[in-house]
Amino acid sequence: MLRLLGPAGPTANTISRREMLRIGGLGMTGLSLPTLLERSAGAASSDKAVSNKSKSFGAAKNCIILYLSGGPPQHDMWDPKPDTPAEIRGEFNTIATSLPGIRFGEHLPLTAPLMHKMALVRSMNHLHNDHGRGSYWMFTGYPYPGSVPDVNTMTRQDMPHMGSCLAKIEPGSGPMFPFSIVPHRMDVAGGRRAGQFAGMLGPKYDPMLTGGNPNDDDFKLEHLPLSPNAPETTIQRRLKLIEQLNAQTQFLNQEQIAQSLKLSQQKALDVVSSEAVRKAVDLSVVDKETRERYGRNLFGQSVLLGRRLLEAGTRLVQCNWQRTQGRNGFAWDTHWNNFTACKEDLIPPYDRALWALMTDLEQTGQLEETLVVVAAEFGRSPKITLKNAGREHWPDCYCVLFAGAGIQPGAVYGKSDKIGAYPLEGSCGPADFVATIYHLLGIDPHREEHDQLNRPFQLTKGNPLSAVLV
Repeated sequence: MLRLLGPAGPTANTISRREMLRIGGLGMTGLSLPTLLERSAGAASSDKAVSNKSKSFGAAKNCIILYLSGGPPQHDMWDPKPDTPAEIRGEFNTIATSLPGIRFGEHLPLTAPLMHKMALVRSMNHLHNDHGRGSYWMFTGYPYPGSVPDVNTMTRQDMPHMGSCLAKIEPGSGPMFPFSIVPHRMDVAGGRRAGQFAGMLGPKYDPMLTGGNPNDDDFKLEHLPLSPNAPETTIQRRLKLIEQLNAQTQFLNQEQIAQSLKLSQQKALDVVSSEAVRKAVDLSVVDKETRERYGRNLFGQSVLLGRRLLEAGTRLVQCNWQRTQGRNGFAWDTHWNNFTACKEDLIPPYDRALWALMTDLEQTGQLEETLVVVAAEFGRSPKITLKNAGREHWPDCYCVLFAGAGIQPGAVYGKSDKIGAYPLEGSCGPADFVATIYHLLGIDPHREEHDQLNRPFQLTKGNPLSAVLV
């Protein structure tokens, strides 16, 4: 709870670090919104540098990332090894995709026919074998400099998520927050993982979190008063109340953090005053058939909400797979029961959600201007842990998918070795992944930006994966 310190309280100079972190963590206080080893494996040496004048640069108006937190098993999905022993191959058969010579795991029947419209990278790798630091690298393009426990505490010294950089550099002209996360961050008990917000750029560029459960029949944004019957005058009255409260903390008004809060409050008002935004985030008005097509589960409805946020003006939406989905409650972190979980709780909902998203975007013509990304912090181990039928963390070789604006349809980049343990061709890493997204969104990935203290940093030291670009 934020303590509003009046004149009788401590001066700004004596506010504790904990208090300032509490203020900064709240971000958009008035409307209960959240504040808002260097190793870049690099593209293969034979890959040519991608010019900012290329056809693919800026091809994407917006981006939606389907983030399969926990680490999906590439052997059971996009890079099967049917000729290997059972302890590598696993329990699943393979099916043909629409791209000759490329096969998927048998539980991807909806998206396998779409492979000729997507690009698959089979040679992603990095050095961090834990969820927090692996995700940080994928979100920021930089390895986390601290320890495994440290990464579970966000600070304003962290590198910013690429969505936050986009929010600062090219936020778009609409009222909607340029960067949103659906529905929640990927946190651990008692901590908030670094890399999921604006970090050193400051709270002004933090993502909007939708909160709640998009699978609810009457879902509306948890953090915004977006009921269709709530007039704008109601919101204006609430803002005046905020201003009255702020007047009691005049000594804070000169502080940078207070100015950020004021800007956040105004931005929130702009958002809730937009009729287009209000309709987009109200899933209760979506027809039953559409909701069923995405799958009536947490992830499927998160992807549906993500698509509608793009239509409302958000430039980058990240849809996170939550651990609360499925009977096992471990997301894609399948250290045990890998095959049962994949068959029943994981792959089918993902398969349906991506298929529905791709189909809708293509039918409306939006796929030509929307970048679709499927990613995670790493993959799973080639060898199955037989005692519990699990696959372990594996950052040494894993897959990501791209589709839509600026992507070469049917491209397959990189190749894993015989058992899918290490890249055999086209080794690339998170910095290249991030650089590819920046490039497609029209931002020079090597651009210099500055943090809140005007210190320079480069967006990423990676290079766009030219083989997957038009």
